[in-house]
Amino acid sequence: MIISTDNGTVRNALGDIEALRLIREAGFDGIDYTFYGIDPEADILALPDAERKALAGDVAAAAKDLGLVFPQAHAPFRYQLTESRTDKHYTDILRSFEFCARIGCGQMVIHTLKLPPGTDAETADSVNKEYMRSFLPYAREYGVRIGVENLFVRDEKRGCFLPQHGDPRAMNDFVDGLNDPMFTVCCDLGHCALTGCEPEAFIAGMSPDRLTMLHVQDLNYREDQHLIPYAGKLDWDAVTAALAGIGYRGAFSLEVLRFYEAFPKALLPDALRLAARVARHLADRVEEQSFPEVHDR
Repeated sequence: MIISTDNGTVRNALGDIEALRLIREAGFDGIDYTFYGIDPEADILALPDAERKALAGDVAAAAKDLGLVFPQAHAPFRYQLTESRTDKHYTDILRSFEFCARIGCGQMVIHTLKLPPGTDAETADSVNKEYMRSFLPYAREYGVRIGVENLFVRDEKRGCFLPQHGDPRAMNDFVDGLNDPMFTVCCDLGHCALTGCEPEAFIAGMSPDRLTMLHVQDLNYREDQHLIPYAGKLDWDAVTAALAGIGYRGAFSLEVLRFYEAFPKALLPDALRLAARVARHLADRVEEQSFPEVHDR
């Protein structure tokens, strides 16, 4: 199983190409290319078309030389329902499709819109189905599937997190309603835990054809912490068993930006090495449970 990690923190600290090198040297096979959280002065989506295309070519070439792949990506998510779709926050998502195609990444998470607490589920789903379908022409043009992620809305009044497609039934119903094979699912393990659905239960309710991406993180069940596995409270034996149980075929992809952000530049290589060792350990556990006859020899 391929292990990958989000690249945003390392890219912001050291630049795109150096981030590729360090992530590969740490032991990762791939990168979840993150288009969100980019430092404003290094905003690749604000570059003129020719420069952005050239950068994508440089990233693709460097990754090929290093033996890195891009199993998934993550679009920016600053767009709000009240904004024009000609403004930067929406058009940045469109530019992300092209960048993905140029680096050979075939699927990208796009967040659904978070509507205010109290919005009824039918209205929220109607708004979000229209929003997600608006990207289909670009998904088809560039050959990049759209991942729907289980999200949460924070209820400030009650101090809790409300689910948005937070259990397998709600997610499957939503994706079924989109009714297009260009849509797939990304399970963020921490978002499951925050909203009352254990990640192993969410995973168990998915098929391997639908669940094609993971955001692997750990947390304390109270905050969206994006910590390295084993630094929080998730049950990793249960998670790996669930992935093996459905025959998960995607990458084991860490999204542990808060873990990386805790370290100065000089220690990022060490942080990446530890993250890669943990990811490999967990990916191996999935494979051992998926193919016990191979590992028992």
